[in-house]
Order: sequence, then C-alpha cells, then structure tokens
Amino acid sequence: MEYIVESKSRRELRRLANILRYALGLENVIFFPIVETLDVLSELFDNFSYEIVEDSAFPSNIHADTDIRTGHIRIKETVYNRACEGEGRDRMTIAHEIGHFFTLCLCGFKLQRNYDKKCVIPSYKDPEWQAKCFAGELMIPAHLVSDMCPSTIAMQCGVSEVAARCQYKKIHTGN
Repeated sequence: MEYIVESKSRRELRRLANILRYALGLENVIFFPIVETLDVLSELFDNFSYEIVEDSAFPSNIHADTDIRTGHIRIKETVYNRACEGEGRDRMTIAHEIGHFFTLCLCGFKLQRNYDKKCVIPSYKDPEWQAKCFAGELMIPAHLVSDMCPSTIAMQCGVSEVAARCQYKKIHTGN
C-alpha cells in the first residue's frame, strides 16, 4: 500500500453511506440507482464531476479513477454501459469511485505516503478498503437486507454474488 489515510471504521462508512441515501431520499430503496446518482452528485456538489472515457484511456486492469484534488471521476465506457445495463460488478465500480469522492474529497483527510513497503497498513487506514467498504454499504444496505440470503441480496440490490456474500458476512458477523 502506497498511501495511508485517517482511519474510518465500517460503522463510520455505513453511516456515511446511509447519510447519502437519506439525503437522496433513498434510505428505504433496496436497488440503489448508482448511474443516475452521478448526475445528481454533479448538481449537488461543485467539486464533483465525472466523465465517460474510451476504454483505451486506461490500462486493461483499471476500470475507473478519481482525482482527489478535483473530485473528478473517469469511468471506462464499457464499465459505464454495463452498469447502465445492471451489471453488478460495474455498478459496484462506480459506487467505489463515489466512495473515494466521499471519503477523500468531501470529508477531508490526512494523507501519508508509506515508504516502508514492508509495513502492513491496517485496512481501516487503506483508502482502497474504505472505498470498497463504502460501496458495499451504499449498494447493500444492512437495514434492508439483513433477513435475505446472498443470492437474493445480489438480485435485489443489483450487485455480484461475490459482493452480496461479502456484505452478508459483514452484516451477520459484525466484522
């Protein structure tokens, strides 16, 4: 891990995701309209913007990125199109980038460079873990899915089975 940020617990990230849901009037909506949220956030926040870029703008293993200085998100065209079609993994990719916006651009943070490559960074100080956790909490709201099995969660929330199982485990074990 190259960077370390201020710690944020799953509880704090769940609260942040729920604040966004509440602000959008979506606190009790199980299928979060992540693609449409991009336009809404552009209207709500002066420091938020996004663009859909040609796939060739990124290496094959990069699907999107967020510029934490400007709040600008770039999303590969195929990722965006698949998210529009309801593909869970791609919907989660967009939620992940929105997570970076909220945790790094909007909330303010302290960023440190990790020069000690042998140093293991705790997940709660890892900006990638924080964005992934935020995305899971946003797309798979614990208060709406706690009585569902992972396959139902995946279908109802429009996420992958992998994401549904992961969030199910976090909800039911408290980890």
